[in-house]
This record gives sequence, structure tokens and C-alpha cells, in this order.
Amino acid sequence: MKRTVLLITALLLAFGLNAQKQSRFTENDVKQFYRTLQGDYSMAVNDSTIVVVHITPIWESEGYRWLYLEATQGEQPVLQKVLEVVPTTDKVFKVGIHGLKKPGRFAGKWANRNFFDGFTTSILTGNHKLSFFKTEDFSYQTNWNRVNALGCFPKGDLLHFKFVQADEKLYVKRMPAQSTRIIGFECLKEVTDGAAGRQ
Repeated sequence: MKRTVLLITALLLAFGLNAQKQSRFTENDVKQFYRTLQGDYSMAVNDSTIVVVHITPIWESEGYRWLYLEATQGEQPVLQKVLEVVPTTDKVFKVGIHGLKKPGRFAGKWANRNFFDGFTTSILTGNHKLSFFKTEDFSYQTNWNRVNALGCFPKGDLLHFKFVQADEKLYVKRMPAQSTRIIGFECLKEVTDGAAGRQ
């Protein structure tokens, strides 16, 4: 009986230490992920439509945690979200996708990220989480997911995202519901000053 108790205790300790090791990440790990996402991304939806996705840091006093995402077609915002970076390990990062109360007042504020300093997280609504996996330095991708929280794709579509800083691109793949056809988009990235400015 005593040996059994000792064996169980040893196993629990080993499991606990392993779990602790798996959840370890550094500020540099988080910083790398955070900076990889930042930038302005241009995407040709068709021959005549260009969508620009701006991802810029906000609430910077809280460190590498919050990003504002705004997609525009012409001067018109078509998507506004706040992204929350929640690291799990050095290779797994969860991103909370939050909506905004009265989003119109934040339109265009990707160019003035300090504007958000006058607000708290009480402006946020919802919290859909999406996991990103590190494939190499400055390269992160998701699994295929139904990401209805984005609201810019039809419900039920499967989506896959991959940020690759070396390519200066965001790759988006979409599989429409009840289809096996994959539609791919390449979004060219122009790094914002926020990506380079925080050392």
C-alpha cells in the first residue's frame, strides 16, 4: 500500500512538472507573436475590390496584449474587432476576438491608437477564441475553424489563417459550407510603426 501511494505521488509530481514546463513562455515569445500580427494588409477580393486590414497595438501600458483590427473597403470600415493575445505556451497562442459597443466611434482609429486610452475594456462585447500555433520564428497559423465571430465570411464557412513575417503576408484560406473547394487569399503586408517601434 505504501509503495502504491509513493508511486501515485511520484506520477502526480512528474505530471505537474511536465504541465508547468509545457505552459512556460517568455515575454520575448509573446512579443514575437504580437509583432508578427501587426501591420497593414492589402487583399484583392476580386479585380475591382481591395480590402485593407489594419492591425495595430492599443492599450500598450498592458504590454503585448491588445490589438485593434479594422478592415476597410475604400474609406468604409467593413469589420472592427479588438484582439486579445492570451499565450498558452511558447508555441500556442489564443486570440480573443471581441466586438465593440458603438463601433462607429472607433472607425479610422487604427491610425491613432492612443485614442483607446480614453476607454476601458467595458467597450468590448463577446469573446470568441482562436488558437494560433507557431510553425517557425515569426510564423503562426490556425487550424481550420468556423470563425463566425469575424462576421465578414458567411456562417458555416471553414477558415484558415497564417501570418508569415518573412513573406510579409497573411494567408487566408476559405472553404465554403457544404463544399470541398478551397478559396485562397494572399494579403500583402506593410509593417506599421507600431510593429517596429516597441523594442
